[in-house]
Amino acid sequence: MSSSRNRRPRASRRREGAVPSFSPSSSEPPSARHLRVQSTLFQEVSLLFRSELSDPRLEGVSPTSFELTPDGRLIRIGYTLTPAAASGVREVQEALVRASGYLRSQLAQHLDLKRVPQLRFIYIGVAERSLEAPPLVASQDATVTEDEEPTFLGDDGDEEGGER
Repeated sequence: MSSSRNRRPRASRRREGAVPSFSPSSSEPPSARHLRVQSTLFQEVSLLFRSELSDPRLEGVSPTSFELTPDGRLIRIGYTLTPAAASGVREVQEALVRASGYLRSQLAQHLDLKRVPQLRFIYIGVAERSLEAPPLVASQDATVTEDEEPTFLGDDGDEEGGER
């Protein structure tokens, strides 16, 4: 048996002045490769959300933001919910955690990466309805019967016939 008195003390894991690998240095912009991999991962994850996930708890989920850490080991995916699905945020988060293994396996099959990053999902909020088309409003004045010809106002404000 060796005694602990004869051992050298371990070197500190953090050296002075070292920047942690998780947070990017503000002076260095991400490399072109990093941005390309991040963009490719975002496209694949978005496609998988639209076509491959069949869990009904993930119906109103849409990925909106995407951040790949500088070392490429973690992806932070921000997601929003539709107003109808906003009541079950906890259930959606649990479903996303359960689906992350499947998503990673699909990413490994579709992409040629040395290491497939871990997925972390971050709830952003409820999506606005502005992406949907506004409902069409039909007024009674705008309806035209088959026997009537539509009337148009001319440049001088007088009514013109159906010919234009």
